[in-house]
Amino acid sequence: MSLQFITGDGSCDHEKVVLDTACDWLANDHNEVFFLVPNYNKFEREQEILSQLKHRQEKKDFSTIRGQVYSFNRLAWYFLQDSENINGQTISDTGSAMIMRKVLLTLSDKLIIFRGEINKEGFIAKLLELYKEFQLGNITIDMLGFLPSSQETTKAKDFELKMYEIRLIFTAYEKELAKRNLQIEQPISMLTNFLAASDLQDTAQLNQKLFIVNGFSNFSMQEQELLKVLFDKSHVCIDLYVDSVHTDSDALDLFFDPKQTYHILKNFAQNQQSHVLFDKKAPLLSNVSASYLELERCFRQTNHGRYEQAGALSDHVEIWKAENPEEELRQVATEIRRLVSLSFTKGNKPLYYRDIQLLTLNPELYYSFIPSIFEELDIPFYLDEDRQMKQHPLVEFIQALFALDNYYYRTSDVFRFLRTELYIPKQLQEDTQDWQKARDKYRWIVDITENQALAHNFHGADWTREQDWRLFNFDFEKEELIDTENTEVLTNQLRNNFRNDIVSFFISLKAADTTKEAIIIFYQFLQKIGVEQQLIYWREQEIVWGNLEQARDHEQTWASLMDLLDELVEIYGEDPFDFDLFKEILSSGLENLTFGKVPTAIDQVQINPLDLTRPLQAKVTFAIGLDETSFPRTVENKSLISTEERQQLNENLQPGQYLKDQAEETIRKEPFVAYNMLLSASEKLYLSYPKNADSKQNIKMSSYLARILKWTDLTLQDRCSLDLTCDPHHYVGSYKSLIRQLNSLYRQAQEEKSALSGKWQSLKDLLLMSDYRSLATKVFESQVHRNVPVHLSPELAEQLYGKNIYSSISQIETFYDYQYDYFLKFGLGLKEREIYGLNSAMTGEIFHEALDNFLKAVFQDDLSLTQMSEEQRQLLIDRVLKNIFGQERYAFMEKNARMSFIRYRLGKTVQHVSWGLKKQAEKTQLTPVQTEVLFGEIAGNQGIPGLEIPLSNGGKLYLRGKIDRVDTTTIDGKPWLAVMDYKSSAHQFDITDSYYGLAMQLLTYLDIALKDAVELIGKKDVSGAGAYYFHVYDPILAPKKASEKERLKQYKLDGLFADDPEVFEAFDETLNKSEHSLVFPIQKDKNEQIKGSVRSKEKFYTIEEMNTLMAHNRKKLKEAAERILSGEIKMNPSYKMKDKRRATQYSPFRSISLFDPMLEENDYHRIHSLSKEEIMERLKEEKDD
Repeated sequence: MSLQFITGDGSCDHEKVVLDTACDWLANDHNEVFFLVPNYNKFEREQEILSQLKHRQEKKDFSTIRGQVYSFNRLAWYFLQDSENINGQTISDTGSAMIMRKVLLTLSDKLIIFRGEINKEGFIAKLLELYKEFQLGNITIDMLGFLPSSQETTKAKDFELKMYEIRLIFTAYEKELAKRNLQIEQPISMLTNFLAASDLQDTAQLNQKLFIVNGFSNFSMQEQELLKVLFDKSHVCIDLYVDSVHTDSDALDLFFDPKQTYHILKNFAQNQQSHVLFDKKAPLLSNVSASYLELERCFRQTNHGRYEQAGALSDHVEIWKAENPEEELRQVATEIRRLVSLSFTKGNKPLYYRDIQLLTLNPELYYSFIPSIFEELDIPFYLDEDRQMKQHPLVEFIQALFALDNYYYRTSDVFRFLRTELYIPKQLQEDTQDWQKARDKYRWIVDITENQALAHNFHGADWTREQDWRLFNFDFEKEELIDTENTEVLTNQLRNNFRNDIVSFFISLKAADTTKEAIIIFYQFLQKIGVEQQLIYWREQEIVWGNLEQARDHEQTWASLMDLLDELVEIYGEDPFDFDLFKEILSSGLENLTFGKVPTAIDQVQINPLDLTRPLQAKVTFAIGLDETSFPRTVENKSLISTEERQQLNENLQPGQYLKDQAEETIRKEPFVAYNMLLSASEKLYLSYPKNADSKQNIKMSSYLARILKWTDLTLQDRCSLDLTCDPHHYVGSYKSLIRQLNSLYRQAQEEKSALSGKWQSLKDLLLMSDYRSLATKVFESQVHRNVPVHLSPELAEQLYGKNIYSSISQIETFYDYQYDYFLKFGLGLKEREIYGLNSAMTGEIFHEALDNFLKAVFQDDLSLTQMSEEQRQLLIDRVLKNIFGQERYAFMEKNARMSFIRYRLGKTVQHVSWGLKKQAEKTQLTPVQTEVLFGEIAGNQGIPGLEIPLSNGGKLYLRGKIDRVDTTTIDGKPWLAVMDYKSSAHQFDITDSYYGLAMQLLTYLDIALKDAVELIGKKDVSGAGAYYFHVYDPILAPKKASEKERLKQYKLDGLFADDPEVFEAFDETLNKSEHSLVFPIQKDKNEQIKGSVRSKEKFYTIEEMNTLMAHNRKKLKEAAERILSGEIKMNPSYKMKDKRRATQYSPFRSISLFDPMLEENDYHRIHSLSKEEIMERLKEEKDD
């Protein structure tokens, strides 16, 4: 019939000619117009075209029946819907991948080039992409068999083999589609064939139809073939953006693609003797500014390296440089808000959000910032982005479900599965009718169960066995068992439900014979555990909250899963069930799906891909991210066929067939994409780029921006980040954003010791009078907030701690080390989550109990450490260890090989330590008489009185604890007593720590032992021989130094020792002249005088000095209790200047305290080392005062 073109560059009014042509055609009541537009903006164009068409025809009863807007694919479905041509079902991308996977597995033995690629990630997707390319290029599979049977070069042979294998794969793929009655031929090709075969009656009907093609610069071969049939059978008008159709063009021509399209279709029409009408030249745009036309001319002419500016551009175009992508978006959002707000002032034409578009080629860089920034400025927006389903809980549920089987019920996988909350045990739902209450109770039970699973290392078979869990929790601080009966009931209830529902499911699933049977089992399992019902609950709740999009997401995800299962049955239904394949298809199939988008029809800023824009698409355009690395783009060919192979293939194809090189085409079209982008705004265009992004610094602008700046008088605006010198004009957009900005400026002003300008202060005053006053006030509190805890009132402190303080020595030490940690741990009762394993408290408990039982066994069997044989010692220790590790609280040490080895090493340590104790006993007069001496009350057991210190509130400080060992001796009829504290790490007595209350145990233990000496050793007037640390460990020695002497030396005692020559003799009776003791820090000089070691002079104290230290220790104990009950809470972690040890270093509560030494109000309590003489002098002065 006829073909006609509408031509003109971007300065021409194409839309007017398109609508004029349509209206002229519709003047005949029997005629119809079909507008063919790109699929990506079909909805948007349909609204625009039909609205304008209705306005043009000035009919109130305008009907869209005679004027319709379609994409090529939708046009095919429109014409073929009543024919028998479309008789097969369509298949999703996931279904296509399933069939292709099956084909590849069948053909694996026949493939050479692709055999190693079959199981590689992404290979199937590349094959399907290539298959679509062939369809778009109008290339049928049999066309790949044109090649000669032999080639001379290796390269040619490889190409021939590759084409052969591709043909083999695609042939088998199409056979599988046909076998399942699935659609093979593309709808566009089907329509082409259908119309080509139409009879005279159909041709007469087509004669009344006009097809106006708009929005294209080129066409796929499929689309070209359809157009050729259309202008042969009906009337076609194609609108193309070209500056001239009479000149030859090369690949560098700005309009290369539309010119190529023009000549190809026109030449074909003329050769077929179709009626080719004269081109319609679009007139010059009349509804745009002169600046718009100047910008169009500028870019068009500078493409040829020539241009002379004739008009201003600054009122139409702005080019910005921003600090980074986030700041760039903030500037854009602020400008959008300003433009819309000003447009509604008197005398201005209203500008709506829907009139504005934001364009970018970098969605991965910008899209994450858009929601928060636009919402802060209260800007509605529509993000034209495919959202993937992989973040949906149902996808996570399925992946976590299969991970349970893949990794045999790892603890992390079990709770990953449970926390999807798509599985809530039926029993729990039946007990609680309200689903939200059931969910909340379920969350609570899962939290408790996770804590116990981590503490007891429940994993693997622990989740699948019938035997209930036995929980054993021991409080090492209070030395008592924790009641776990209720916790056991809750955790075992959840575990049994999990085992009955989940574990049994895998057993049933793996027993399936066919894929269909397995899918039925899987579907019944989902229904049984209530997955669909949970999704329905979620959907209804989102609807109640007004979140319709989230509600649709739940529906779409479930529907997508059902479609996936249907396709699995269709493709693999009767095949033997392959569990691994089933898991892979379900996991990857859902993960790659996307949620369907609902086109926007309300007042929102449109956020679109830059490469899909068109002239006059919006009144205002913001194109962001226009840097040298992003625009023009650099594209690689990552398909299965290289650029060279595509050329070779195209040389042998028939007319009407062509395989495009997408990478080459993208690069070639970039100038035309830039041209469309520059013309996309009818009123105002903003172009911007960030100078820094991620790890890239000092990024240059796009060459297109540089070109405009070079040839015009436009200047680059530096939109810097907000600082005190900035004018609010470019930054203030809403009250909500103003809160953040003022807060930021206040901190800058603090740092620079300056004040806010008058403008910003005025804005703050306005803000505090607005509806955002409450929010602003809360946020501005951060400006004066100091990270300083508030003291409790004495009344509240007494309610929290009690009138009497019951405390261990270590708790008081914690108070002096870091008051805030003390408050959190012993006031509020916070605890770290218990993780399975051997911690320091457990290790210490094992050592203490072992040594205590060992010495008690020595006493009980009436043995002597000095007299017992090695064999007796070994037998005793073996018996002691057997009894200890047989206790239920240490049963976890038999759970795996690692813990068994640790138990073995602990046993060896105790063996070596007992040897050390025996060897020490052979050298000293001091003899153990008591072990694990309890003072105060622990776990209901009452020991010796210990210390009871009266407090000013009428209460008392009651100390509790255990003295690991009490030794005694008599020298010239005078009793002496010493205490020993076992430590699993090396400890040294530091008088500075003792003075400041950081190390109080040794002095307190010695004080209590001397006070209660009669009860302990049955003697009065006892003198203190000292208080010692004994390091409980298994020293590692080099073979050459592993002598008995060197080993014993590793157990040398530390602490504070009586500075009395009489006691020195008792300390070590085996010393020879000029020899150092292996047990105590003493030596016998060449004159056979025993004295303290030179390096240990600060460890020896006279009886009077010890009494002074113990008196000071009692004073510190009372002081701590008084300060605790006064409500004092300071954030004052200690910092020991000597070894740089900080109290915050191992604090488990750092995320609560938020202590930051960079803050003015947060500082350490610095502990400077003091000598013995300095401290004794201070104590003397305090006593005198």
